[in-house]
Amino acid sequence: MAENSGIKFLKYYLQKLKSFFLSKDILSFLLFLALSGAFWFVHALGKDRETTLNIPVHYVGVPQNIAITNSPPSEISISVKDQGLRLFSFLNSHKVPLTIDLNRNFREKGTILITSDQLSVKISKYLHLNPTTVVLEIHPDSLFIKYEKLREATLPIQLVSGIELTPQYMLSEKIKLEPGSVKVYGPKKIMDTLKTIRTEYFEVKNLSDSGIFKCKLKPIKSVRFSTSETKLSLFVEQFTEKKVQIPVTSINCPGRLYIRAFPAVVNATYTVGLSKFNSLTTNDIEVYLDYKDLKLVKTSKQKLKIKNNRSYISNIRIVPQEVEFILEEK
Repeated sequence: MAENSGIKFLKYYLQKLKSFFLSKDILSFLLFLALSGAFWFVHALGKDRETTLNIPVHYVGVPQNIAITNSPPSEISISVKDQGLRLFSFLNSHKVPLTIDLNRNFREKGTILITSDQLSVKISKYLHLNPTTVVLEIHPDSLFIKYEKLREATLPIQLVSGIELTPQYMLSEKIKLEPGSVKVYGPKKIMDTLKTIRTEYFEVKNLSDSGIFKCKLKPIKSVRFSTSETKLSLFVEQFTEKKVQIPVTSINCPGRLYIRAFPAVVNATYTVGLSKFNSLTTNDIEVYLDYKDLKLVKTSKQKLKIKNNRSYISNIRIVPQEVEFILEEK
């Protein structure tokens, strides 16, 4: 019962308030109040007033090999005086930055001065000032920019990655980066330490299709790159295993000697992509003994060396891995 009484009481007073605000007297009062406020606002806009405009500054025309060494202002404050209506238009219509073009013939190092007169002209054009507008103060009243020329070098890009392929798939070609090098600009003390430019860590898992990926270059403080990224091309295909017999050969043997290996032929197993399977030849892989190694051993056994002549062949295994040998004169 108490709850129902409270609800009825609340509804009663809400109805009273509604009736009060919708009465003719109150509506007339509110109308005249709004009109008087509008007249006051228009009258106020017609009077001369002062305000401060904060204008963002954007510097352009600086080549890649030039660095600004100080901190020129990113904003200019301008105190102006004019009728309120015109000042109101300034506050709402000039949101884009003031562009300062620094393009010129740069020396090894130097300074650029935008004088107060030059800055005033730029600001007048930027604001489209009326004859009635008075500029009271510009802060700062001039711009002072210090610069120096950076060292330049072209360095190779080094991929930093974790690439995992789907089982039974392999890279059919070497990973390609485009571009594979980048122009680098920086202070001499940093440039002398750089040999390559590393990428951000690139990771892909369970890859089974060829594709082109974008890879960001890892930023270096105080160093600029001609490009911020490289394109990474991965060529993927299914692979199979190939088994062949390969004769054991020798290298660096003096003309009067001959190396005889036992056995003279080994069994080799390796991985190759399906697209290259039919193009394999007997010269793709070499298994050999090096006479320079044999001179250093005291046994008649030596581990075989393998030379892979094809980039699309991988995971080479041979049996046996070492052979007995004898040196014979021809």
